[in-house]
Amino acid sequence: MSSRLALFGGEPAVTRDDADPWPRFDRAEASLLMDVLHSRNWNYGPKCRELEETFARFQDAGFGLVCSGGTNALEAACRGAEIGVGDEVITSPFTFHGTCMGILAAGATVTFADIAPDTDNIDPDAIEAAITPRTKAIMVVHFGGLACDMRRIQTIADRHGLVVLEDACHGWGATYMEKGLGSWGLASGFSFQQSKNITSGEGGIALTNDEEVADRIGCVINSGRSRFDRAPAEMRWGGNHRMTDFTAAILLCQLKRVRQQTDIREQNAAMLSRTLSRFDGIEPVRRLPEATRASWHIYSARYAPDEFEGVSRERFLQALRAEGVPASGGYTEPVYRNPLFQNDWKAGAYRPYAWTTMDESPDYRNLHLPNVEAASADRIWLSQRALLATEERMKEVCLAFEKVGAHADELNTGNAA
Repeated sequence: MSSRLALFGGEPAVTRDDADPWPRFDRAEASLLMDVLHSRNWNYGPKCRELEETFARFQDAGFGLVCSGGTNALEAACRGAEIGVGDEVITSPFTFHGTCMGILAAGATVTFADIAPDTDNIDPDAIEAAITPRTKAIMVVHFGGLACDMRRIQTIADRHGLVVLEDACHGWGATYMEKGLGSWGLASGFSFQQSKNITSGEGGIALTNDEEVADRIGCVINSGRSRFDRAPAEMRWGGNHRMTDFTAAILLCQLKRVRQQTDIREQNAAMLSRTLSRFDGIEPVRRLPEATRASWHIYSARYAPDEFEGVSRERFLQALRAEGVPASGGYTEPVYRNPLFQNDWKAGAYRPYAWTTMDESPDYRNLHLPNVEAASADRIWLSQRALLATEERMKEVCLAFEKVGAHADELNTGNAA
């Protein structure tokens, strides 16, 4: 390997191009899709029901209800928990805005609680501080597939009479205390979008252990139709968020590979963490001991420029990418900086969500949570695709970090040593 940085004309550290394109598939998907085609059951049918049962069992939940996307699953989870107008749901600000859209679509108000400084997950102490008389639920986000501190969060919820919901959209196959994510709270949602570890392009599923909640969720997804005859009449309404058997067929095949793929990601994440732990300026996010299995949809680490001659994160990432490491800076700002939360809805006639019509609605424009704002400025990310690599390629990724770190002083001058 050349000692000269690839950014300045040296040979890249990552020489192996043995990563398969994403999404991965084989003849199994093609065969099962043809079975659905010839069955003429193209809508919600037997493959959807098989997926519901199989995935719920895979995550240790009692009921699964497939739908068209992860955001729909989170909305259905909220409405299944009887959350609506006037309720507040506490959630993490370090997430995709789909988490918030699920809450808002149910009619509730989003309240943000900061993340812990050494993790990408919501801080239980910040949750407790954010509770108001209108708080009805806590929606945790198991970011990147690393479990939140569910024991502490459930203790807080029990003390205040709150419901716990799970955004487990990154949590396929991940566990907390050996129990699947998505089965800890009253209800949860998962995503099967194109970038996800299990994908069908689009799609989602909501899980719960409560049959009455499952029935309400089903009404949300399936135009108000009751599956278990448990939902009250006033809750038997909803849109068409159904999955098709074509989508379910793909996911049934994907699900058969996920245990082995998760093993690979766990091994590669551990290798990377061992390498990065030798740097003073790169710190992998803390994994709770109770997070007994991680899905690693995103591998995240904190970057400290002061330890690398003041080299900015962006410059360090540029050098990593030149070495062949597909690293990014992740979210550039907390989700409360999204235009949805920064618009002055009170000044206009168009008010799309219930919270925008309330006299005491929150003003997110003045919200500043220090830990998530720091995370938005200092994280380095690798995606699940980068972690789904051979051992040899992952060794080269580790060497790339070592190489860039050793030559960080050159990055400020822009010249090779």
